[in-house]
Amino acid sequence: MSLAARLAAERAFLAELDGSCETPIAGLAELDGGRLRLRGEILRPDGSEAHADALDGAASDGAAMGRALARELLARAAPGFFDWRG
Repeated sequence: MSLAARLAAERAFLAELDGSCETPIAGLAELDGGRLRLRGEILRPDGSEAHADALDGAASDGAAMGRALARELLARAAPGFFDWRG
């Protein structure tokens, strides 16, 4: 369950952001017992703007946490934050 929970959280975070190898996104899930801590960050390629946060919860909620964290960061970012992708 440990690796699966971490992967579910990180993959859901990236999927919600429509992340790719070209998108400046960072996500890291860490387990401590049955608890999961997910840290995430979105950035502009030139570093002019960044938004970061973290969520803690049950490991079984990893995918939902990933989606929630992505939505929270996008809500903080200006509209069109990733428009540079063309």
